Amino acid sequence: MKNRKTLAVTSMVACLGMACAAVASAGTYVYVSNQHDADISAYELVMADAPHLKPIHNAGAAKLVMPMAASPDGKFLYAAARAKPFALYSYRINPRTGELQWINTIPMPDSMVSIGVDQTGQWLLGASYGGDTISAHKLGEAGIPEPDARQFFNSGGSRPHSIKTDLSNNTVYVPHLGTDEIRSYAFDAGKDKPVAEQATAISTEKGFGPRHFAVAPGNKFVYVLSELTGKVNVYERKENGELLEIQSLSSLPSDTKLVPGQPRVPVGTPGAVPFDETIAVWCADIQMTPNGRFLYTSERTGSTLSQFAVDAQTGKLRYLGQVPTEEGPRGFAIDPGGKFVVASGEKSPTVSLYSIDQDSGLLTHLGKSPVGKGANWVTIVKTD
Repeated sequence: MKNRKTLAVTSMVACLGMACAAVASAGTYVYVSNQHDADISAYELVMADAPHLKPIHNAGAAKLVMPMAASPDGKFLYAAARAKPFALYSYRINPRTGELQWINTIPMPDSMVSIGVDQTGQWLLGASYGGDTISAHKLGEAGIPEPDARQFFNSGGSRPHSIKTDLSNNTVYVPHLGTDEIRSYAFDAGKDKPVAEQATAISTEKGFGPRHFAVAPGNKFVYVLSELTGKVNVYERKENGELLEIQSLSSLPSDTKLVPGQPRVPVGTPGAVPFDETIAVWCADIQMTPNGRFLYTSERTGSTLSQFAVDAQTGKLRYLGQVPTEEGPRGFAIDPGGKFVVASGEKSPTVSLYSIDQDSGLLTHLGKSPVGKGANWVTIVKTD
């Protein structure tokens, strides 16, 4: 009897120890790709007392490492390098420390401006701005992508700028900046070629330049940011994936001195229209809080973040104003808890941390942390 009691107590202590270890292993980690330093900066988002970013390490990649995407379970991080030879870098995330462990590197069929992992974690999708192409790589059980794309095809439009699925995983949305349209592709994760290569399209106003987008919790609304005019278009999402525009609202203040821009293309490109980039709108990223109450966008010419409140019933936006941020804010992200924003700047040696007021949605700057050269994409992962 005594032995049984001892065994029971020992087992209980062991279980408690494992539970404590599990709790201790959880963390929130921030990753920033540095295109000129050819690496990824990793930080722990410390939330207690004085919230701040605690540097962890820098993981090697390649020049022009830019778009990143994490697996839905927070175990893997993927980063695409846009310099030749185009490549995809895969990392395992240490749940206890946040360190990135390199798994493998595979060739990519094009220079991908955006990558995304589907809701099941089985597929890595890519969109090429310069090549007008879309790709799909199968992800294995260990998170390792197959070396060859299962799909690689022409998108059907011009200048695709971002790619990801809706929350039901039935539709892939790809805004096309060059043809002012948002193309919708049926998606089936169970198929050998999951993306339907024929798409339906909805046009924006001419010169809108759709870039990045956010899907609201509940999957009912989609928010698309214009790179060239600074507007956010709000769409009601139908069950079949169709989008119906219900609002178009500027992300810039009414007294802005910025004017509509033109697509940035290499010097000498046929048909390129010269314009003054120093006064042109140049928006970049759009993110929504996990509870769907607040939305934020970035604008690179003025180096600002814009803030919006969201009506949960109608999906419509109310503009709240801007705050200054890092110079050239190409990317930013919201932590999974919806309490903090981390913003990078391509022309800045630091990243900024902001808190989100849970009642008003307004941002408060908390501090800066050093980062590599050409910081652009930000991804935040919470481990269990």
